Amino acid sequence: MASPVKAGVPILGVIFLALAVFKFFTDGGWIVWLILGALFGGFGIFSANRSQGIK
Repeated sequence: MASPVKAGVPILGVIFLALAVFKFFTDGGWIVWLILGALFGGFGIFSANRSQGIK
C-alpha cells in the first residue's frame, strides 16, 4: 500500500498570517486575520521538517 502524501506548505494560512502582520502595523483588525491564519494551518510552516526530501 502506498504511503500517504505529506502536505505541502499551507499557502492560504501563510497568506493570512502575512496579512495579519501587515494589518498589525497599519490600521488594526489584525486579530481576525491571525485567527484565520491559525485555522488554515499557517503556523505549520514553523514546525515543518522539509529537509527529508521525497521518499
